[in-house]
Amino acid sequence: MNVTDFNRSYVRWTIAADPTDTRQPGHMPWGNSVRIQIDALCTITDQSTGESENFYLIAPCRKEWMYRDRELIMDPGAEYRVIFSRDRQLDVAMSIRGQGDRPIPATTVAFTSLEFELSTAAANQLQTDLDVVPASAGRASIVARTEITNAKRGLTALLEYPIRTMNYHPERQRFQVDTGPLLFPDLSIETDQLIECCKLAHTVYNTFDYAEFVCRSLTPLIGDNPAEVSLFHYSAIHRLAVRHTLFALAS
Repeated sequence: MNVTDFNRSYVRWTIAADPTDTRQPGHMPWGNSVRIQIDALCTITDQSTGESENFYLIAPCRKEWMYRDRELIMDPGAEYRVIFSRDRQLDVAMSIRGQGDRPIPATTVAFTSLEFELSTAAANQLQTDLDVVPASAGRASIVARTEITNAKRGLTALLEYPIRTMNYHPERQRFQVDTGPLLFPDLSIETDQLIECCKLAHTVYNTFDYAEFVCRSLTPLIGDNPAEVSLFHYSAIHRLAVRHTLFALAS
């Protein structure tokens, strides 16, 4: 069967120059087109209606001034990273915001074009630990699909992501995934905009029916009050019964 080949999957967009952006030293007033790699996918389905919505986590990059001869990297520095749906975007950058840095809009109306380009590759399913361990010892890329269900809300989520870190023990024929960042949907959150359920996360698991996810959330540095001194850090742990399917891309 085929799975997503994340090495050849991209979000592409075009955006016009913004005459209201008066920050200095500033972009060249040309607009821009972008190709940026997709790091992870998630599809959330409403079981009662059968309707689905797709979400795309893009790779991180540095915020930059476009097409200048010098002073290309913004100072103070900041990261650009979002989760996209077809018509919305959610800022998940790991940044210390500099004064004057403009927030990312919640919608994608400013884009003159926005495309999600998914490439696939033939893959073999790894059905047991005895399949996963030798695949991990080899060179083939491994991609996982993880299904999460929230029966109370009638929602299911299918995550798809590359496994970048795989532990394995040949003598005992055991494996343990420790990978991310990926896109984790907290289906317990009550919201009309499903993108607001989506979190930047890492996952750890060593069976096909259980996973732990640690999500980036506001974390106090001193005491327990995040309103005092805090930062966004991987600190919110979710332990869930899930269903994993692992695939090794065919060479």
